[in-house]
Amino acid sequence: MRNLGQSDPRALEKEVAGEYNTFRMYVFMLRTKEASSREAQNALGFSSTWLATHHLDKLENLGLVKKDNYGKYHVIEKSFSILRFFFVIGRWIVPHTIFLVLLFAVLAIGFLVYLPQHPYFTVALAISIIGLIGSIIETVRFYRLLPKTCS
Repeated sequence: MRNLGQSDPRALEKEVAGEYNTFRMYVFMLRTKEASSREAQNALGFSSTWLATHHLDKLENLGLVKKDNYGKYHVIEKSFSILRFFFVIGRWIVPHTIFLVLLFAVLAIGFLVYLPQHPYFTVALAISIIGLIGSIIETVRFYRLLPKTCS
């Protein structure tokens, strides 16, 4: 079969992100890095190993996983669809908005520690706290977009 993942980025959106269980499988593989079809079946709560193998083979045909000689599938990380708004750190899939959370948290702490006597302290602290709360809310909303990968 042809490797759609290499040639057509829109195919990834249609074939993976448009298919809930295939997308769940890819997110699971991003988190675990490697798994057999039996491990994937158990983790995702699929009714059969065949169903897990079907989704893994589909991901392999799209160039998103590679199967080794021992039957283990290994993920190939790619950003498409909503995954463009995330980055992968080890087994964590984290929204880009986490940087805003960190920025506003550092600002709020900095204003509390270094500028409590400054005439604009209250305004600066209020803006940083509002930014912190807003960025936390957006980060949680993005994280909830990811499909559940535990049964």
